[in-house]
Amino acid sequence: MALNELPRRQNKKNIAIIVGARPNFIKAVPLLREAKKHPEFHISLIHSGQHFDEKMSKIFFDEMEIPKPDISLNIQGDSHTERLGKMINTFKLVFGKNRFDAAIVFGDVNTTLAGGVSAVAASCSLIHIEAGLRSHDRRMPEEINRTVVDHISDLLFTTEPAANENLIKENIAEAKIKYVGNLIIESIEIFWEKIKSSSILDELGLNKKKYAITTIHRQENTDNIHNLRQILLLLQNINKEIPLVFPLHPGTKKMISGYGLEDLLKNLYVIEPLGYLEFMKLVLESKGVVTDSGGIQEETTHLGIPCCTLRDTTERPITITLGSNKLFSLEVANAKAIGEHLNRGDFKARNIPLWDDQVSKRIFNVLSLEYFNDGKRYEI
Repeated sequence: MALNELPRRQNKKNIAIIVGARPNFIKAVPLLREAKKHPEFHISLIHSGQHFDEKMSKIFFDEMEIPKPDISLNIQGDSHTERLGKMINTFKLVFGKNRFDAAIVFGDVNTTLAGGVSAVAASCSLIHIEAGLRSHDRRMPEEINRTVVDHISDLLFTTEPAANENLIKENIAEAKIKYVGNLIIESIEIFWEKIKSSSILDELGLNKKKYAITTIHRQENTDNIHNLRQILLLLQNINKEIPLVFPLHPGTKKMISGYGLEDLLKNLYVIEPLGYLEFMKLVLESKGVVTDSGGIQEETTHLGIPCCTLRDTTERPITITLGSNKLFSLEVANAKAIGEHLNRGDFKARNIPLWDDQVSKRIFNVLSLEYFNDGKRYEI
């Protein structure tokens, strides 16, 4: 882990873009591409190593052509708290050696919290992309992460109107809040042709609309034997009617093994984690998705694919009101109701305002105004 001082560019604003987990990589791609058109900024990419598994990190850098990080931390540890503590301590060293004008963090993962807190402690301006999302469920570590980061950020970019409303209710100054749209959707647009041309269905022996996808990785589920067993039993029952393909997250796999629940994976089509292009192709051609994830609720809404979210609440309410997403509380969820939602064929892709291929451009327009006041006009 090299923590050498990076070159600082004079007459430019030096910005650190901090990533560490799969969702961060997907959101960073459009931003890094747009950055090439803005020579007034010098961008440094920092990878915390939160997702260090090759199938959760390297494959994304390769297929999405993400440049090699300027700094790679490769933080590891046996527990959530140990990794978070190490991450904060190491980011403190990074910001001590490098004087950045601003740091950009994404979403709600531990890297976001660690990078954000460390940036602010170093008197570095903090920019939060995907700010303001709230599930109002404090049992979720992600809810704590995004709330803390929002309240220490200097500039907050939001993906949907409800996020703006949340931030205003929490007394965050409206001048800091910019509704720019959703970078996840811009990534879909960037890679659309490659997604459609993926051969993953043939490789896995799957037929279009004859299967569903499931993803399970939330800490409140994987770190709780009762929740994890309940989810696996539910998946077994769904699988009796609709074959499930289960790309198994390394962390989830570890917990299933640790709890001795391997028998509950029988009959499911368990596969290794996939790259972005292959996974999105599977989603696109599936009957739908059964998940506890966040970002996939947005992707399925954009694509018009049924999504069954195994949670009581969602921080992305627009996916419920406008999309194909439906909540299924884990305590009462049943295979019949989920199957009915997956089998609905009347959903259509939704054209949500600002969920397009111009999100990164809007972000950089704001950054230019904030840091250079160069007269560019910014419109929401």
